[in-house]
Amino acid sequence: MDKKLIQNSCCPTSSCCEPKQPVTNGRRSFIKKASLSAAMFAVGPVKLMAGPFSQEDFQHGIPKDKKLTKEWMASLYARGEALNATGEDLKYIGMPINGIGTGQIYLGGDGRLWCWNLDGEPDDVWKEMGAGHKYMKPVTPYSPIDQGFALQVGSGKEKRVFRLDSSGFQDIVFTNKYPMGDVRYSDADCPVKVQLEAYTPFIPLNRDGSSYPVTVMRYTIINTSTEEQDIAIAGWIENFSNYRTGKENSNGVRLSQYQELEGLSVVECWTESLDDDNEENKIPFHHANDFGAVALGLLGDGKPDFVDVMRSQSGAKNLFEAKKPNKKTGKIKERPFSDKAYASLGRRVKLKPGERTTVTFTLSWRFPNARFVTGFGKTAWTRDIDYYATQWPKASASANIVALKEKELRSDTQKWVDSWYDSTLPYWFLERTFIPVNCMQTQLAKRLAMQDNRYGLDEGVACCEGNCTHVWHYAQGLARLFPVIERECREQVEFDLNLKADTGAMNFRCSTKEFNEAPDGQCGTILRVLRESQMTTDYSFLEGIWERTKRAMDYVIETWDKDEDGVMTGAQHNTLDGNWFGKVHWLTNMYHAALKASAVMAKQMEEPEVAARYETLVTKGATAMVDVMWKEEFGYFIHIPELEPEKTRGSTTGCHIDQVLGEFWLYNLGLDPVLPREKVRKALESLWTYNFSPNVGEFRKDHPKGRWFAAEGDAGLVMCTWPFGKENAQKTSFHRYYNECMSGFEWQVSAHMIWEGMLEKGLAIGKAISDRYQPQHRNPYNEVECGDHYARAMASYSAFMAMCGYRYNGPEGKLAFGPRMQQDDFKAAFTTAEGWGQFVQKIDADMLTAEIDLRYGKLMLKEFTLDKVEGVAAKDVKVELNGNKVGSSFKEASNNYVVQFTTDLSFDEGSKLRFEFS
Repeated sequence: MDKKLIQNSCCPTSSCCEPKQPVTNGRRSFIKKASLSAAMFAVGPVKLMAGPFSQEDFQHGIPKDKKLTKEWMASLYARGEALNATGEDLKYIGMPINGIGTGQIYLGGDGRLWCWNLDGEPDDVWKEMGAGHKYMKPVTPYSPIDQGFALQVGSGKEKRVFRLDSSGFQDIVFTNKYPMGDVRYSDADCPVKVQLEAYTPFIPLNRDGSSYPVTVMRYTIINTSTEEQDIAIAGWIENFSNYRTGKENSNGVRLSQYQELEGLSVVECWTESLDDDNEENKIPFHHANDFGAVALGLLGDGKPDFVDVMRSQSGAKNLFEAKKPNKKTGKIKERPFSDKAYASLGRRVKLKPGERTTVTFTLSWRFPNARFVTGFGKTAWTRDIDYYATQWPKASASANIVALKEKELRSDTQKWVDSWYDSTLPYWFLERTFIPVNCMQTQLAKRLAMQDNRYGLDEGVACCEGNCTHVWHYAQGLARLFPVIERECREQVEFDLNLKADTGAMNFRCSTKEFNEAPDGQCGTILRVLRESQMTTDYSFLEGIWERTKRAMDYVIETWDKDEDGVMTGAQHNTLDGNWFGKVHWLTNMYHAALKASAVMAKQMEEPEVAARYETLVTKGATAMVDVMWKEEFGYFIHIPELEPEKTRGSTTGCHIDQVLGEFWLYNLGLDPVLPREKVRKALESLWTYNFSPNVGEFRKDHPKGRWFAAEGDAGLVMCTWPFGKENAQKTSFHRYYNECMSGFEWQVSAHMIWEGMLEKGLAIGKAISDRYQPQHRNPYNEVECGDHYARAMASYSAFMAMCGYRYNGPEGKLAFGPRMQQDDFKAAFTTAEGWGQFVQKIDADMLTAEIDLRYGKLMLKEFTLDKVEGVAAKDVKVELNGNKVGSSFKEASNNYVVQFTTDLSFDEGSKLRFEFS
């Protein structure tokens, strides 16, 4: 089913965004011809995705013939439906529902909030996380805090209480709208239905507006009975400040208070030490990680109908017997620390048959103390302060800001949700390529006020601190959604704390541990500099970091390519946690990509001699890599180790998942390829043939070492296989990683295949990941590698960019698209440096039209490029901005159409830029 599709480039020249091959129709009409119903794909993973197989098919571990079924192949392209779950399938769902860098709270499948981790203290020990058990043994709802919502409903004196979770309602349906959640409640015994819309403000390009320590819970209640109903809805929250450390020293008090703020009524809970002057007693309170405050608010100018700041019991019992607030309610209440302490509030309404109302609550928090590695030369796990806690002095203060801005914040969040999911692309693809960015809403991400407000980013939750360069360089989603975060990380971490300014050496982990370079991480970070520059509107970011970037590039040359033949040698530490020696295909390819990007940046900084040096190394190195590391009879590149026994660690003659990783990176930057396309595609084909298994369980029977991130019955792309035997390789203790399926690596290959025109195979790898993370099996919001919510999984966003054929160069004002499927009717979201919206392409009666619908921010353009579609020809273009003609010139290149504007275009949200190619 593969079709030839395009290869794109987005270089900083006048020939920007010029692909090498014309687009064919590909899958543009597939769904119209398919007679498969959406219901076929609503049952979750298709366990019979392939086969039937015999044992002989698996005699070499992975069958060459995948025997993928027609139905499963059709599911790759079907629009389908949003992920939803009910009944038992709700139990694993945990969608991060808090702001960036503010801790971690999950929205459960039944609407409860769980996994309240607001202090950064890992919930799991490393032994458990590092062993990878969380994939095979996914967690179910747990929490250190008792918190919830309930409904009281009835007519006359007969009233019943229903908790708003699975213990209160029989019929609950969860529907994904990440970053928003939709939960619907109904029960034969309840005369009303309830719909919950839960969210925290999440607005791409608006980092501050997406970093509130606030969760909003909007409950819409509909009277479905034939009688008027008296309804009350309320929430409760436990004062769980110092819930761990207070057990050792409870010399304190629990405090609570009710306040009426503009647009918000709120109850807040916190603790205080009784001995403020005694430093010993401050440790478990004010300086403890679990010292903080929580608040429960009710949105709107109307007061709550009942409030209790001295509640002593959890759950819904007697919840609705609380009194109306009065002058005394606002006083700070105090009780012993040893007491269980809760606060609650709620509202009463009457609903006639068919009527509905919406009641909105906020949950907010302030836990100021961060536990984090602070940097070189300092004690491990030194105290820091969470940045968000410096912005709001109380937990109620952040909720008050959200209440005052709720209309705008909710509107922009909803606008993004609509822009992302109102697409012609399959729901599964949209969900899985976007969801991994939620790692920024977990314990993984902290913003540290005592370290110049920099971001401290782990590899995964409870896993491997230090903004690890050789993990994070795979991630693409954050850079496109919140580019300011990536820019700040380059400036404050990799090219500051991590860099030896005199040599250009870069530590791959910002921590108290010893300095250690890793060429894949260093090259990947150099590539990230160009990416971050492209997501700006001028060269000021690049100008400020270029000298350090150049020094880092030169250090790579001086250390691993001393003879400047374009091939790295020596001890090459990398993301597989060890030194590889000799000529390592994927590390050399990353080196070439970094050189290519550095040459582009050198030209932008008007240093042509520097650019020429880098380009010469690329030319020499690419030729050498093909001559030395390409194995024609294998059909892929190999690693040629040094022959000493201790230096043979690596993939050697194996088919390794990252062998052309640098080429993947060049696509993400819109740069021309380094290696011959036919060999890159053949290498990717070999990965499909030798590494993709419809049942990884069969492969692991013969290769049991390593962690399980794909189980019996799961499909996946294995890290490395040896279809032609292990030559010059370690005979014992092969590294466990080789046998594993880790989604971040798999997404890299999936995206690369789509970029290269291998649409169907790229989709199949992505769909296999999607099938593994269906809610009946595990949490669909948590792609596990080593720790939960592993950052490398954000490579998935590149698959989305590849599908759109998206290329962008902000400083040069260039934007390009080239859809890989559905070219006659395509719609998908996009982001740029200052704005985002939707791109639409249509073909009607051989007329090709394209439209940029800007829905947020602003956009400056000098040039727009659209890839050709087979069977459609154009010789001219008409451009209109909001119905007004725009002056432009039209140029037909070999594989695309380039439109240059007579004067620079700058337009704001609500604008539509339309192109008619005739």
